[in-house]
Amino acid sequence: MAVEQVQDRWVWYGGRLSADFVNTLRDRFKGGRELLVHPADLAEWFAAAGLTPEGVAVDEALLVQARELREAVDAGYRSVVAGEAFPAAAAGTINEWLTRLAEHPSRLDVEDGTAVFRADTAPPDARRALCRIAVDAAMLLGGGDTRPRLRICAGHNCSARFVDKSAGKRRRWCSMAGCGNRAKAAQHRARAH
Repeated sequence: MAVEQVQDRWVWYGGRLSADFVNTLRDRFKGGRELLVHPADLAEWFAAAGLTPEGVAVDEALLVQARELREAVDAGYRSVVAGEAFPAAAAGTINEWLTRLAEHPSRLDVEDGTAVFRADTAPPDARRALCRIAVDAAMLLGGGDTRPRLRICAGHNCSARFVDKSAGKRRRWCSMAGCGNRAKAAQHRARAH
């Protein structure tokens, strides 16, 4: 994998945490370009996404689990976009991460005589980051209002995943600045010939 500039390495046009996480495997139509090669890559993505402090501990086993979660989310994403049955194995993987949240249940604390609700009591570590991605994926893939807005970029060889938040629900490209401009320039060249 070529060394990329940090600012160019991660993309954030997915519109949701789990879509952006799926996009850490870029160029899927061309066989894929893995951005989570080393545990440090995953730690860097977590920090860039605001899920953990910088330098959070990630080992090789957690990197493998993260990739498995990412591919389960993507399998669900592709099934929703294609209008196919949701894969049971993908739901199982996402559910494994959802159940890990039970290790840190929500609670009502009392501080100085005032009730304070704590919905997320897990420490900000790499496992919690994956749990948060699983929650976002479950809400995205299981939400009747979000499912119809899931898209895969129509750009040539792009395949980025994103949530169409446009009013007309007709967004076709991951970003207008990238794939959208390339597609429009290609249409213009074709008309000019």
